[in-house]
Amino acid sequence: MLCLYAADYGPPDPSFDPFAVAGPLSALQQAHRAEIAAARNLGQLEAIKRKIAKGEQVVWCEQGYGWTHDAPIEGFFSVVTVLVLPYALFRLLRRFGFVVRRGRRAARAAS
Repeated sequence: MLCLYAADYGPPDPSFDPFAVAGPLSALQQAHRAEIAAARNLGQLEAIKRKIAKGEQVVWCEQGYGWTHDAPIEGFFSVVTVLVLPYALFRLLRRFGFVVRRGRRAARAAS
C-alpha cells in the first residue's frame, strides 16, 4: 500500500470545494464520499479519484514516514521475519531448556 503525501499536490486552497469541482460522482465515488471530502485542492482530489478507481485504500502519510512503504524496506522486514526471527526464537528456547538437543554424549551412550 502506497501513501499519498498532501505536500506533493500543492498547498491547500481554502476556497476549494471538492464536490463542486468533481461534478456528478459515480456510484463507486459516492461510497467514498468522506475520502473525497478530505481533498484540499484539485491535485489531491484527482489523486483520491485514481486510488478509488484502482480499488486501493486512500491513505495519507506524513512526509517523513513514506520510505517505510518502499519495496526494499518491506523486503528487509520480510527477510527478518522469515530468517532471523525463527533463529532467534530457537536460540532463546534452547537457552531456557525448552529445546532438547542430542549431543555427542547422548549419541555415544546410545551406540
